[in-house]
Amino acid sequence: MSDEKKRLSWREIDKLKDSSGLAKLRRKLEREEKSSTREDKKAKEKYLKELEKLFSGKENGEKEEFLKRLHQSTGKKDFQKLLLEFYEKFGLPDTARDLMLFLDASNRDIIYQTLEKIKEKFTEFNLSEKQGIFAKLKTLKLSTKDEVVAFKTEKLLRELSF
Repeated sequence: MSDEKKRLSWREIDKLKDSSGLAKLRRKLEREEKSSTREDKKAKEKYLKELEKLFSGKENGEKEEFLKRLHQSTGKKDFQKLLLEFYEKFGLPDTARDLMLFLDASNRDIIYQTLEKIKEKFTEFNLSEKQGIFAKLKTLKLSTKDEVVAFKTEKLLRELSF
């Protein structure tokens, strides 16, 4: 019996292989590689956006500055004036956040065009932007005194929800 060596079961052998330093190191490297690719994608997207801003020219920078002022003036006296000025100079914006501002316009035609633009661009918006637009459209439908705007808003809500 003393000559007989203690033999390991297959389960024990597998356990030893899994807990070896090399296996731990390999798993650690795999985890780092996965996380670094995610971070690389985010960094690349951010970098490309910054490059686009840099090379887009003076007009785009002016537009961004104007939009910033417009967002800051929400709920203030000069909001409608700034909104109309932006619309005449640049037209309607493309982002959901900016389009929602134009739903507060006092000009019926601007609201109609904004509703059309939302309809066109709706598939490009992410989930939180879509939820924000739905909430804004529901609020507009309930709070507007203009029956035509309320009707068109309700129609758009039905179209977008399907």
